[in-house]
Amino acid sequence: MLRRKEFIIMQHYLESGLSKTAIANKLGINRRTVHRYLKSGKTAPEYRPRPPKPSLLDPFKGYVVGRLEDYPELSVSRLQTEITGLGYNGKYTILREFVASRRPEAPMPIEVRFEVNPGRQAQADFAVFKTPFGTVYALLVVLSWSRYLWVRFFCHQDQLTLLSGLHQSLIAFGGVPDTILFDRMKAVVASAMPDGEAVFTEEMLRFAKHYGFQPKACRPYRAKTKGKIERSISYLRHNFFYGRQFRDLEDLNNQLRLWLEQTANSRIHGTTHEIPNIRLQQEVAHLKPLNADLFVPVVNLSRRVTHDGYVSYNGNDYSLPEGVIRAPVEIHASPTHIGLYQQGKLIATHRVLPGRGERMLIPGHRHPSREIQKYGRLDNWENDSIKVERRSLEIYEEVLR
Repeated sequence: MLRRKEFIIMQHYLESGLSKTAIANKLGINRRTVHRYLKSGKTAPEYRPRPPKPSLLDPFKGYVVGRLEDYPELSVSRLQTEITGLGYNGKYTILREFVASRRPEAPMPIEVRFEVNPGRQAQADFAVFKTPFGTVYALLVVLSWSRYLWVRFFCHQDQLTLLSGLHQSLIAFGGVPDTILFDRMKAVVASAMPDGEAVFTEEMLRFAKHYGFQPKACRPYRAKTKGKIERSISYLRHNFFYGRQFRDLEDLNNQLRLWLEQTANSRIHGTTHEIPNIRLQQEVAHLKPLNADLFVPVVNLSRRVTHDGYVSYNGNDYSLPEGVIRAPVEIHASPTHIGLYQQGKLIATHRVLPGRGERMLIPGHRHPSREIQKYGRLDNWENDSIKVERRSLEIYEEVLR
């Protein structure tokens, strides 16, 4: 009996005009075999796919197709939940393969890249990073035209950190852009109008007026509005942070400065195909000059007094002098110092502690005899306290008001 391959070859030879003897010699078969197959009128055997096996999904395919026609983005897990309630007890993979074959293909969205003129815009945002010494926050500010990037890591992401970081970035840029675009972070946006328009915090408006730029907030859930800063965050995370070791915050920022100088701002940018350092030199001419007067950001907030005479600010505790009443304390905070007020009177001044979990106790705020009762020995209390240089409260009063 001829195999399928031999039969096909024999048919080809016959159509080419070869004799039965020649065909038999080429295939190594008897001439009578060729004659017998010709007389039988057989054709080449056809191989058809096996009929599909019945599937547990079959009774539910119509339902799934209908749901996908109405809601093309329904997830497989959601569909599985729905048809399970209708009696389906098959596997997830069967449903996933069927949905993949029947889900309507959506047209690929074409993104329009938004570019601005030199000096027109900067974008700013925080990004969270985990380190062995705790959570840190990177403040990134990028000039939209030159793509020049400024970054620093901080222990906090509050308003004072934002404003002091923005001040440093403007110095690094050598000028001020017309607008700075922010996410809707609490340090920037106090509330929103009914139409969604952002209402900025008083301190942000004061800062913007001092340096002569207009703050803008992107629309909610519209991350692509500030795509340049989003891509900068991804670039920082993967090109700098990932795979490096850092001892502490100081070491982290030291390594960051080298990376910004030698890599981020010295590379050929993938979008502009130019070096950000070079483009910055061109953009500086379009930036507004920096205000010569120093801006001192101040944040005012209220805190309760703890049972042991402290107030908490940014994760650290600061002592109050003995004898204060149990009324709330108003904190006037600058980037370097905080003033503690009660009933409009300045009662204590502290330097701002870096990091978190620290406690600042000015020795004069506690009577030694009481601390001896508490700690057992006076030297224990002295070692536990953080000694600071004593200064007149009037030195800071003007700044902290």
